Amino acid sequence: MSEIVGLDIGATTSCVARFDGRAARMIDLPDGSSYLPSVITFVDGGYVIGHDAIEAGRKHSTFMFRNWKRQLGAKWHDMEDTGFQTVESRDEAGNPTGFLAYQGPDRCYLPEELTSLIAHELLRAAQDKLGAMPKGAVLCVPADFIQSQRDAAERAVLMAVDRLREEDGKDYPFTLELMHEPTAAALADGYDAKRATRIAVVDLGGSTLDVSFIQSGGGLTVVKTTNGIRDCGGIDWDKMLADYIVSMWRTEHPDLADPATRDAAMSLILTEAEDVKKRLSSKQETSFRIDDFDKEPNGEDVHLNYLITRKAFEEMTAPLLRRIIGACQIALEDAVRIDPRFSVKDLHAVLLVGGMTRMPSIQEAVKQFFQRQPSKKENPETLVAFGAAIRGAMMEGRRPDLAIQDISSHALALEVVGDTAAILLPKGSPFGASAAFDVTNEIDGQAQLSLRVLSGEGSRPSTCEVLASTEHKIAFFEARKARVPLIAKIDASGRPTVILDGKVIYGEDEAA
Repeated sequence: MSEIVGLDIGATTSCVARFDGRAARMIDLPDGSSYLPSVITFVDGGYVIGHDAIEAGRKHSTFMFRNWKRQLGAKWHDMEDTGFQTVESRDEAGNPTGFLAYQGPDRCYLPEELTSLIAHELLRAAQDKLGAMPKGAVLCVPADFIQSQRDAAERAVLMAVDRLREEDGKDYPFTLELMHEPTAAALADGYDAKRATRIAVVDLGGSTLDVSFIQSGGGLTVVKTTNGIRDCGGIDWDKMLADYIVSMWRTEHPDLADPATRDAAMSLILTEAEDVKKRLSSKQETSFRIDDFDKEPNGEDVHLNYLITRKAFEEMTAPLLRRIIGACQIALEDAVRIDPRFSVKDLHAVLLVGGMTRMPSIQEAVKQFFQRQPSKKENPETLVAFGAAIRGAMMEGRRPDLAIQDISSHALALEVVGDTAAILLPKGSPFGASAAFDVTNEIDGQAQLSLRVLSGEGSRPSTCEVLASTEHKIAFFEARKARVPLIAKIDASGRPTVILDGKVIYGEDEAA
């Protein structure tokens, strides 16, 4: 039976779920596991994925790719530290495209191409379980993703679907909807609750952080506020530990090669750093060890071996913990602006989502901020996929008793004169919102309007993401006499559309 499934393609692990009529359940992968490590290693003219990629990466670490989620849709900047494997992408003619890519053995791969390989594996597993290709998917993305990241994530899944169609020789229909990760988690946690409750969702995964205040229960999930950090996730904890190890190695082995200058060495160190981080969630100390890491001039093997305590790890990563609490504070301030009487004491629960929330230091910091013990799910990684699967059932009409009201995490704006941005739809606008405006000329004799559609937080265009640029001819008018109608809207899945004088200048709108 074909269904709409839920996809959670994370920076660290990925999974797919379905709603069986009673509850959301994970779909097992070919190896019997529920989770697919988001790792791809190119080897022997092809690639392996997941657990196999991790093993292969121990010998072929130069082309082992992981943690690319944050780079979806990213532009290329020569001076920015994006990792030793990144390059500027090239088109078929060899010309630079201006986008970030990962250098493989044969060509460079855009982050969405790597994501599509993960999506292909998940959708194929769903097809095997259901006996038919899913007729659609709900793909969860961080609430704080900017539009270019959302678009790239969407393209990745559609690329995987096109490949499956080609492999199967069938042109089956496929519906795709995006959903914010904290909203999905709240839906999964409270979809069968009878009483409405106010919850805070702290979603910290491998790449990003989202903090949302949500009212959930009685079949309705309403997002009140959301705030996030796109560059705060488990990979940052890994990198801090890796940098510490490299500094220790430099001090103790000044005569040997610096690991920071060797791609293979840094890939191995980051892989071990992730494993050590996980072990320290349940242990007070553990070994950071890589056998046969290097060789002395006489040919003797040198092992990398350091004892890491939980206390030392928490001290070195304390700045990251402060960033989490800072995001919680901003989300709380947004909630207070909506309701000046609101405080953390009005919350019924604090929901922890994402594998990073297993860390005791994070649990304690969240507890102190919200003044209550957070909810500790046995598998905090499952909630997002479960919520996406439930949303899929809602789209199919199998759960007509449920409803969601999500909000935009970024303002939609229009650039105006003087490097300022006029807000069309503010941050926090509900999905489905729309607004109408008249755009005018600023100077006498102006023959056309030069407009840029923006998405972001600040009032200055230089701090915003440019979604579209357009030129619109007008008759010669005195300053501020022209009147050109503009409509801004956000659809049910959070995609913005801007229509100028009946023409879509950004997004899609069949009624335009």
